[in-house]
Amino acid sequence: MKHHFSFVILAAMVMSITRLVAQPLKPYQQPNVLNPLLPGYFADPSIKKIADTYYIYATTDGNGWGAGPSQVWSSRDLKNWTIQPMNWPNTHWYWAPDMTQGYDGRYYLYYSQPVEIFGAVADSPTGPWEPLVAGGKSMIPNYMIPGVITLDGQTFRDDDGRIYLFWGTWGIYPDHGCGVGIFNRDMKTFEKTALIPNTVAKDFFEAPYMFKRKGIYYLMYSSGHCEDGTYRVQYVKSKTGPMGPFEYPSTNPILSTNEDGSIHGPGHHSILEQDNRYFIVYHRHNNPHAGGGFHRQVAMDELFFTPDGDIEPVRPTHAGVPDLLTSAVEPVDLAFGKTVTASSWYNAEFRPSFLVDNNNGTLWRAKNNQGPAWVAIDLGKPMDIQTIAIQFEYPTYAYQYRLETSVDGLAWKSFVDRLDNDRWASPIVEHGKASARYVRLTIFNTQLNGLPRGVWNMKVYAQKFPQQTLWSAAQKMPVQEVAVGNLIHIDAANYQEGQYVKSIQNKGLLGGMFSTEQALAVKNYQGRKAFFFDGTSALRSTFAVPQSLAANGSYSIGLWVNNPDIDRFEPLVAWSSGQQDLSKAIFGYGTDAGRGAITHGSWPDMGYASVPDANVWHHIVFSFDGYQESVYVDGKLQRRENRMLFVKPGDVFVLGASDVLDQHFSGYVSSLQVYNTSLDEEEVVRLANEVPKSNFFALQTDDLNPGKLSTLRNQGTAKDTLVTVDDAVVMVAGNRLALKGKAFESAALREILQQQRYTLDFDWYDDATWQHAVLVNDKGKKSFYRNGKIEKRVFSDKLLRINKPTIDFAYPFHFFRAYAGTVTSDEANTKFSQWKAGLANGLDGYIPQVLFPPRLINADQVFAQVEKQQGMWYLFRSGNKSSGWKQQPYHLFKWTEIGGSIEILAKDAFGHVSKPVVEAISAQKPKLVQPAQDESYSAKDQEIPFWDGYHYSEKTDSTQTALSYLAGTWKIQSKNTKWGDADLLAPFVYKELEGDFTLEVKVSDVVGLGRKVRTSSEAGIMIQSMDRKDAYISNCILTGWNLGNLSRSIGPQIFQEENTGTGLNFLPYLQIQKVGSYFFLRCSIDGVDWKDLPGTPFLRPDLNGKRLRVGLYQIAGNNQLGYGEFERLRIWK
Repeated sequence: MKHHFSFVILAAMVMSITRLVAQPLKPYQQPNVLNPLLPGYFADPSIKKIADTYYIYATTDGNGWGAGPSQVWSSRDLKNWTIQPMNWPNTHWYWAPDMTQGYDGRYYLYYSQPVEIFGAVADSPTGPWEPLVAGGKSMIPNYMIPGVITLDGQTFRDDDGRIYLFWGTWGIYPDHGCGVGIFNRDMKTFEKTALIPNTVAKDFFEAPYMFKRKGIYYLMYSSGHCEDGTYRVQYVKSKTGPMGPFEYPSTNPILSTNEDGSIHGPGHHSILEQDNRYFIVYHRHNNPHAGGGFHRQVAMDELFFTPDGDIEPVRPTHAGVPDLLTSAVEPVDLAFGKTVTASSWYNAEFRPSFLVDNNNGTLWRAKNNQGPAWVAIDLGKPMDIQTIAIQFEYPTYAYQYRLETSVDGLAWKSFVDRLDNDRWASPIVEHGKASARYVRLTIFNTQLNGLPRGVWNMKVYAQKFPQQTLWSAAQKMPVQEVAVGNLIHIDAANYQEGQYVKSIQNKGLLGGMFSTEQALAVKNYQGRKAFFFDGTSALRSTFAVPQSLAANGSYSIGLWVNNPDIDRFEPLVAWSSGQQDLSKAIFGYGTDAGRGAITHGSWPDMGYASVPDANVWHHIVFSFDGYQESVYVDGKLQRRENRMLFVKPGDVFVLGASDVLDQHFSGYVSSLQVYNTSLDEEEVVRLANEVPKSNFFALQTDDLNPGKLSTLRNQGTAKDTLVTVDDAVVMVAGNRLALKGKAFESAALREILQQQRYTLDFDWYDDATWQHAVLVNDKGKKSFYRNGKIEKRVFSDKLLRINKPTIDFAYPFHFFRAYAGTVTSDEANTKFSQWKAGLANGLDGYIPQVLFPPRLINADQVFAQVEKQQGMWYLFRSGNKSSGWKQQPYHLFKWTEIGGSIEILAKDAFGHVSKPVVEAISAQKPKLVQPAQDESYSAKDQEIPFWDGYHYSEKTDSTQTALSYLAGTWKIQSKNTKWGDADLLAPFVYKELEGDFTLEVKVSDVVGLGRKVRTSSEAGIMIQSMDRKDAYISNCILTGWNLGNLSRSIGPQIFQEENTGTGLNFLPYLQIQKVGSYFFLRCSIDGVDWKDLPGTPFLRPDLNGKRLRVGLYQIAGNNQLGYGEFERLRIWK
């Protein structure tokens, strides 16, 4: 087969590459450097030398949280490394492996999953491995040693032959640290274990490693954060033994980020001893640094010691340790330093010349991550070629490719064709025979969809190497998608305003529809026709998610969106499935700084750099090209991060909600487009600068609250939105919201009325019926259409008076529009027909159904609730107090501010209003139950007054469980407690209650609050079933993970949990109100003004009509002592 490419194109590429070559190289970009050791992304290296072979066991990085596969690298010269697949483990996680020879001379491999350590045995350093514990179980569970979170096991053999294992992670917590154990002969149980606390191994975080030199034991470990530049190596030493006692030398830390940041976040190391020299083998972040710190690479530098045995600070290098290499003559790499051209390159950090620089830290990467990409080497003159070695960017993914050679760069011959390859290896060593000047590699497809087309090194040799490629087993390769481009395109402009729709046509390449059980309203909002999502609705596609959007596939989403009231998480588009970290694809418009814009799960999540203003139309674009993920707002780049994605597609696309429908968007979407390509900045700007097809002025009453007003918003296209009005009042007229007033004035309206031709479109209520009008002004000639029929102008003058620059209305109106230009009689009749159809969809006859008569729930708050109807908003008013329109079908009033009854109205999205229901407020007051303030006692030595029961762990010594009461303050404490474990039961003190009740308490203190340290201890209110301990509701404080106030509902087939994301800035007052099957969870800054917690109320019919345990609890899931202090406890029945 022959392929040709244009000399013009080639010349242009050469000129461009020449400019790249002229750019100076950074220190890590120099040719022939030895660091990184391995061509790929690997972390947590453990290096061993057995006979004449070096082995590096390492976490497979760059594929999402060290997700395997299991592998080992081997080399005989510390320079040329070959990866070899291993049979075990076959799990999602493969972290921090280590291998050692056991007491019996066999080889033992240990690795971690969160948070356990597993072991296996083999007769070879590379397996095949047999697990040490049957049934896939771990040999070291979490907290096997109290205070040690299980991870990162590393072995050490002392001079007396005894073998030790050191392990631990997140050792920064109080009373935590590093674990150590002496292996029994079975290499899976321990003769003795101990905790080395972080007060000794200062700053201990993870990755302990022990070695011995000249009678001194060195316990080294990593501290800081593995994902950033704070990661470093520290150590303690002992002259006694591997278990200490230890001292902390002044030379700490001994390895940290260098001055220019090119050696970034070094740590999690092992030690190689050779010829009485010591070398530290560690990982560091790649250059340029990829997002999240999960593209790490292995490096090696030498350790030096002071005369008294302290380790000197390491000077990390890119050059490595060249004098360790053997002096053997290697075959000449014909490609080294030669001119390279390419189909594209991502940027100067991935230039084509890096393909031939013999540097494992630099690579060529194409601009595209879909479709073919090629790179070609010019050897300078025709040469004999028998071996070509390739080191692809990701050694543990399969690539489909073709190697070709050419004498003239025009006619190409195949050297090897791997278009059907489904195995991985590194290096891939291809053999053949050719005489050529040019060598070209074309990458067509990869095992992971959207994997960058990248190569660390490509080497060309005249000799035939004896080395053969060490291939993995066959892998599953993705199906190539045919449709590329605009997959989804929906637009509200194609639908009639004023209607409800249950299906929306997709005009994109995938075709099909989006459908919903709950209809969406099509409305005008601020000048754009839009689909209105009310916060409970969602659309699902009738077509499947293409595989081109899986994994690391490129995508773009562009949409016009308006969010009137922005919540933390408001998903707009989703196409993923499951809860696995890094696998999600959810895109939204929320305020959360961590993932308000994009949720992938964990570190690739992204919030807006600046949340787009609420209640304004924005054009938002999310885009990913396989390497960088970008967020644009109104045509301007707002945020961009390096990413590697592992999206798991769901069955369908979801619009207006997350993939599992646990969160929803509330607002307006005018149009939406989804691509399986990355939009460039020019296209983003073009889409953002679309001009409206027509300009108009609009007044709408759909969402106005009843009452007086003096200003309102122009809902038309003009940027000047202010409208002033005299004597205006919003009312309910003829079961619709209506506005009556005088002297309506707006600059946008004035501009239209000054035109020679304009049209006014409006309705009015004449105290009996609603009617429709169209008034056309054509150069002073006016035509008036009433209910679609032309009438004399006399009546129109009675309806409204145009006093430039104002308009007066004689009657209440529901809507008013003004357009430049005129309409025909047929068009006027069409407008009437559409208006009439909307009027027919009103709420005639509907009356809200009261669930519970209004009543006091505590000393000063009255609660009212009606039955929830989809698509409805509710208004509660009493005296001169009103809730305003709200989606929640319930409201709390302050008792002192209202009258003796409550009026309740409901409306739909178009402002149709129900008939009112009026309910008298019950005069019955709830009974207050509260503990005495002048008592003090402890649960240790007496029964607890006030409460009916107390659940706690019998192991009070190990859990340090305690409960006390002093002067109105309860204190509950424990550590290492959990639900469902009788031995480690979390403390819970409770009353047994039936019927409806309200419980309020102030959480005045929790562990870490004074020190401003977030912890995993939680404390709050618990409601628990008497007959099922696994059926409960909690309203609590949990500062860890920045959660803050947290609501939780657990039961058979029930798991609901949400939080405020406020961390240490939580609201201290907590309230749970039970009304029938509803449980309302609230929080407050002062115990007066209450806010509903996210995701509430909980509907739990399984807990209604039963006797419940109601009280206070505290739980600490790790070995850190936690507590909660509670004040102002009050229960109303």
